[in-house]
Amino acid sequence: MNLPATLAILTAATLFGIAGALAKVLFHADISPLALTAIRTLLSCALFAGVILAVPRLSFRVKRDALPLLVAAGLAFTAVNVTFYLAISLMSVAGAITLEYTAPFFVLLLAFIAGSRRITVTDVIIVTASVAGCFMLSWDGGAWLQLSPGVLVGLACGLSFAVYNMLGNACKARDIGATTVTFYSFFVSSLLWLVALPFLDLHAIQFTAQSVWFIAFIVVFATMLPYWLLLYGLRHVHALPATVIGMLDPLTAGVFAYYLLGETLTAANLTGITVIIVAVCVFTAKEAKTRAAAGA
Repeated sequence: MNLPATLAILTAATLFGIAGALAKVLFHADISPLALTAIRTLLSCALFAGVILAVPRLSFRVKRDALPLLVAAGLAFTAVNVTFYLAISLMSVAGAITLEYTAPFFVLLLAFIAGSRRITVTDVIIVTASVAGCFMLSWDGGAWLQLSPGVLVGLACGLSFAVYNMLGNACKARDIGATTVTFYSFFVSSLLWLVALPFLDLHAIQFTAQSVWFIAFIVVFATMLPYWLLLYGLRHVHALPATVIGMLDPLTAGVFAYYLLGETLTAANLTGITVIIVAVCVFTAKEAKTRAAAGA
């Protein structure tokens, strides 16, 4: 596996995890998930555009036939961020991020729907284990057979993340660079948020020195940098193993959520996170073995 690409994805996962904990601090300060998503996207787009303008070898130009793919990436990026922050506001940070990493199962589902893959007994067992993990992740001592709103939104984030990773691989196949995909993801999403701004009541937010620092960190070190690193990594690592490498994300998020928020998880919640992570790792190892055999 490509070492620089692997390190890029690991770094991105670590930054995403820290950002998740910081985001929940901001939610406690009455900054809504939608408002935070809009702020981080608009500021990231503006700053990233400044970087492109400042570096002579970078350009905004793209081939016309690449535009549909870049627009799709921007829409998927928006969906990932909205569902990500909504899930964090509804449940534990580590739990929400773990659900984001159910993405490989949605890659499997989309491939099955497209007719490019058959579902095996092993696939069914792995997915069933993951579903059980989701129930354990959402259990709070009440009924077991109940998925909380946070889990459902988290699963929607997993689906969106799967689509974004697949689009990242598709951009690589079309020789569209990571910088281009990153900027246009921000740009397309920013256009959507500009339309939504009048409905977000940003003027009602009480900005403090701490919240401004947290937002600045999220914009630079949890949006611009990690998304570029992720897309760079996806140029050299397939979407499925990239997702497993990113499993450092929930661990980092859990540690920072504990120190910043005092957030803890029950034994059932921890078991659910473990089951999902193991299932994703087993599934990805199986996929890698299958691809290796097919290429032999």
